[in-house]
Amino acid sequence: MGFDQNGKARRSASKSAARRKAGPKRWPSEAEQTLEALRAGLIDALVIPEGSRERVYALKTFEELEQANKDLRESQEHLLVLLNERERLMQDLHDGCIQSIYAVGLTLEDCRGLITRNPAEAMHKIARAEANLNLVIQELRAFISGNTPQAPLDLAHEIGRTIEALGAHAPSFVLDIDTALAASLAPEQTAQLLQIAREAVSNIVRHAKARSGRVSLRRRGRKVQLEVSDDGEGFDATSDKQSGLGLHHIAARVQKLGGTLRVESSSSQGSHIIVEVPAV
Repeated sequence: MGFDQNGKARRSASKSAARRKAGPKRWPSEAEQTLEALRAGLIDALVIPEGSRERVYALKTFEELEQANKDLRESQEHLLVLLNERERLMQDLHDGCIQSIYAVGLTLEDCRGLITRNPAEAMHKIARAEANLNLVIQELRAFISGNTPQAPLDLAHEIGRTIEALGAHAPSFVLDIDTALAASLAPEQTAQLLQIAREAVSNIVRHAKARSGRVSLRRRGRKVQLEVSDDGEGFDATSDKQSGLGLHHIAARVQKLGGTLRVESSSSQGSHIIVEVPAV
């Protein structure tokens, strides 16, 4: 019995001596904690060799990196939204306000020859140019304020007004608009098709040297077809050099509507711009 007690005492004393020899438990240093975190894959770090040693620079925890990546993705998405909005504004300004100002310029050009020859007609055209400029001012104010017109557009009337504003130097246009079909279009379709027609008509006036043109809107099966044609000098529709800014804008608007664009033209044979979009 005494041996067992002495033995236990000796073993207990041995354990205490071992603990005293080992000393108090040491808390890992910051460098050691960093290395452990690196081994566990909890942080990212930069290791720079310095002679025979390596210096470790902890950069970010993976949570911080993930948050940084998330912020970057959100910034990229926001930038894409801004770029798309900028492109839309450029198209709207080019196809709307700029084309309207160009038409006013043509009207005033007509007036130069009418002032002495037919003052009454010149005054009538100047008054119409003034009215159209006021409309442009309203459109620009809408762009600046971010407000869009709420009233539905009358497609046939707006296309007719666009052609009327071109003046005497423009070709003679024929309008063939299915008014019932035009009235059934969605607001976005109406707005985009109007801008497409304006751009196509403007291209005819500026480039085609045509005597006549035609704008038609008809149903073709399950499609709505807008066609703008002329009897002008035409161009090589297969050449990239002939694909000017106007046609690029038309193509972008057609794409927004989920439609198709076909351009048919050849030298001295006039041109046909044919747009087809899904019917509502």
